[in-house]
Amino acid sequence: MSRRSHIPESDRIPFWQKIAFALGGKMDYFATGVTVSMLWMPYFNIGLKINPALLGLGLMLLRAWDAISDPIMGNISDNARTRWGRRRPFMFVGAILTAAIYPFLWRPPTGWSEMGMFFYLLFVGLLFFTSFTCWSMPYYGLQLELTPNYDERTHLTAWMSFFSKIVALAGGWIMAIVTGPWFANPETGEADIVNGVRTCSWFIAGMIVVIGLMPALFVKERYYEKESSKQARDPLWQSIKETFRCKPLWFLIGASFFLSLGNSSVMSLGQYVNIYLVNGGKVADASIIDGWRYTAMVVVGILSLPLLTWLSEKYDKKILVVAMLTLAMIGHLLYYFCLNPDLPYLQLIPAVLQAGSLSAFWMFMPSMKADVADYDEMDTYRRREGALNAFYSWFIKAAHTCAMGLGGLILEISGFDVLLAEQPVEVLARMKWIFLLLPVVIWMLSLVLVARYPLTRQKLTDIRSLLEDRRGKL
Repeated sequence: MSRRSHIPESDRIPFWQKIAFALGGKMDYFATGVTVSMLWMPYFNIGLKINPALLGLGLMLLRAWDAISDPIMGNISDNARTRWGRRRPFMFVGAILTAAIYPFLWRPPTGWSEMGMFFYLLFVGLLFFTSFTCWSMPYYGLQLELTPNYDERTHLTAWMSFFSKIVALAGGWIMAIVTGPWFANPETGEADIVNGVRTCSWFIAGMIVVIGLMPALFVKERYYEKESSKQARDPLWQSIKETFRCKPLWFLIGASFFLSLGNSSVMSLGQYVNIYLVNGGKVADASIIDGWRYTAMVVVGILSLPLLTWLSEKYDKKILVVAMLTLAMIGHLLYYFCLNPDLPYLQLIPAVLQAGSLSAFWMFMPSMKADVADYDEMDTYRRREGALNAFYSWFIKAAHTCAMGLGGLILEISGFDVLLAEQPVEVLARMKWIFLLLPVVIWMLSLVLVARYPLTRQKLTDIRSLLEDRRGKL
């Protein structure tokens, strides 16, 4: 994504391994991003008429289990010793199981009662998220050990961001596809989201298994043979205790927690604002606008990657993240002027402004986690990428858990009624103001924490030098 002449050859990740790893990570987007952020509420609430508060509770419980299983899987991955390494066997099995279960998530027996369908979702959801954790914790642990270089870590995450934009382009149109004419009710000609999602779930499952297997099959573990395979196994409670003491990690956890909480808490509400405030309850029309909004975000996001990568070589990562978070808040507040039923495509303006800024945060955050792994090795004398990532992930899942419950509750508080084709004016106004203000207030906490993050480029250079004097270059 940018020049790399200043990066030693020994620090570089082979190009095709970098591509396989970056593309493989998009399994996360198809498995959980599309499911939770785009399809869950519209499908089960608008399509199957399940109460939104109940759906929010269901997601809270599933995400809570997800958060509990993450540290366990991270520790298992750190302690594994196999001929294929610590991470890859779990990723291989996890990708296959996740894809196999995915279509069943969308098929609760419609003849059952609302509570019957709810408990079906809980049961299948537990199987699904457990399988996904088997893949995701080893994957993100592997990411932290692919290179020891401060800038090459950002180059890797730039490629990951690039592929994120590409798949987000497809994901942004998912609602337009599942509510489009291909899946319309043959009797009424109206959009049939239930038929659309159930049909497309087979294609999404195929994507999950194909791209999920790529890093398991084609990426090598850098530290395993020379370092990790020889170190003592780390008991779970000791691992949690040591990770708890890793101070720089807490700044990343806090910043990511509040950014995720602010963003996810109004994710579903944003869809409903687009559908009912801007498009008068027309799901298909709103989905087309959503598709173009995601397209614009993808284009801007891709175009910004070379600039962000270049800037990361000039400035410390935390300085850039602070700037991007500030820009994201300004962009979100612009929705005040752009949620206009007469000009529905005005929504593209704040979306475009936010695109580069929020994606920059998630581009730099994995690179900063890898930096924390070096700090942790200095303190513990071990490579514990799985434990660090799982601990971080626990709090991000907790943020999503809170947000999903809050998302359903917000719809209830706003007075939204799915049985009404047109929502009352006061309900629409309430939805708009919650959507505008809630995330910005929460994101301000994220901004403060990033500003206090202690690991600079110079500090990481000193840490690497100390580690290599202690155990040699890897």
